[in-house]
Amino acid sequence: MKSASVKISKRGYVLLPSSLRKEMEIRTGMRMLITKSDNKIVLQPVHSFTDKLAGVTAKSFGESAEEIQKHLDEGRKDR
Repeated sequence: MKSASVKISKRGYVLLPSSLRKEMEIRTGMRMLITKSDNKIVLQPVHSFTDKLAGVTAKSFGESAEEIQKHLDEGRKDR
């Protein structure tokens, strides 16, 4: 999606098109950074530290719940 026309509500709300939210992985409750640049308004998603950490640790202990459980069980045996 390159551009879209949106309306500003009486309360100043802007509704982002669902295709854009999906493409940008914008979820309900997510924080956004708003910046004014010349005559433009720029919105950027602010990803939390836990979201970034989840990406780093993904699949560290296995890809499935069974593999993760096996890893935990092996760790308990070693105690």
